[in-house]
Amino acid sequence: MAAKPLALVFTGHMIDLTGRSRPRFPPELADAAGEEIKRRILRHTSGLDKASVKGFASLARGGDILFHEICRSLSFDTEAVLPFVPEHFLKTSVEGAVNGRWPQRFEKLWNETPPQRRHVLGLPESSAAYAICNARVLELASQYGAVQLIALWDGSGGDGPGGTADLVARAKRHSGREPEIIEPKSLLGQWEERHD
Repeated sequence: MAAKPLALVFTGHMIDLTGRSRPRFPPELADAAGEEIKRRILRHTSGLDKASVKGFASLARGGDILFHEICRSLSFDTEAVLPFVPEHFLKTSVEGAVNGRWPQRFEKLWNETPPQRRHVLGLPESSAAYAICNARVLELASQYGAVQLIALWDGSGGDGPGGTADLVARAKRHSGREPEIIEPKSLLGQWEERHD
């Protein structure tokens, strides 16, 4: 019997904007985060047929964009889910970081995604919109195959419905699999090694 397809679901903090009072994902950790996301993806996909793996995530600056880029570099298709139209999502969840070229990377990924794998929910802006977006990501992933969550998350529960904590809890209940959690502070060592 053929193995069930694997749906990789990603959630993660956005790259911090300048002046954030309590850093969660500083811009200087982006490269180290990308390497760790890739390592976790490879852990679950080693030996699998490329066509049997698909990634599912939103497309915010930071972890989401890194996840899509890495999946595609490994020849895995991805599906992107936005709570709002792309122009509005760019303003709320992509723009504003001092470096990283996140808006350009968003545009490239979005434009290269076939229409059937782009999902725009068209919701009004609210915290509930992000929770609904998370639910849709999980729903699409579940329709595809066995769900494995990868999360770039500091473990805090304060980001409310629709945040990273919310999707981690939902995915664990839904899939029965232990999520892969990447703590941003664990990436500091990799960053410091590069800058000694």
